[in-house]
Amino acid sequence: MSAESSEETISEAQRLSDEICQMLLAAGYFRARMPALPAFDKMLGGLVWCITASNVDVEVDLLFDEEMTLGQKIRLGENVVAALRKMRCPCPLQPHQIRGLDFSALFTVFQWMVKQVIATRDEQAAKNRRFAEMKFSASHKLLEEEEDEKAQILQSPIHLDPV
Repeated sequence: MSAESSEETISEAQRLSDEICQMLLAAGYFRARMPALPAFDKMLGGLVWCITASNVDVEVDLLFDEEMTLGQKIRLGENVVAALRKMRCPCPLQPHQIRGLDFSALFTVFQWMVKQVIATRDEQAAKNRRFAEMKFSASHKLLEEEEDEKAQILQSPIHLDPV
């Protein structure tokens, strides 16, 4: 019976891991598709990437490097947890859950983080669009505006000054 339950636990963990990787890929973190990258590095790197991509100033060192020692990765995991708290993540996460690959805890955090990343991108895209439209309208007129101006000129009475 315990062998069956451990197989179910492993398959559930694999399913959650795959879903997290799909979320990360959808958000733009393409390192998640690298099969040679250990799951711990994918999860830790994905968390760091999401925090950075959400453009929130968390005042915590979040530099991820593949060549880090295990101790450095654990320290980075602690920094990630501190950053998530500063971001007011509604899903509590502990450093040991990152290191232990607690996919059920990580899944809810990644759901929230990916939503933050997408919202940040949408907000930035709207700002960029407004700025581009402002710059364009400062130096160009739309065809409709030109036609309106011509119509106003044609409708206004012509006053000629007598010579």
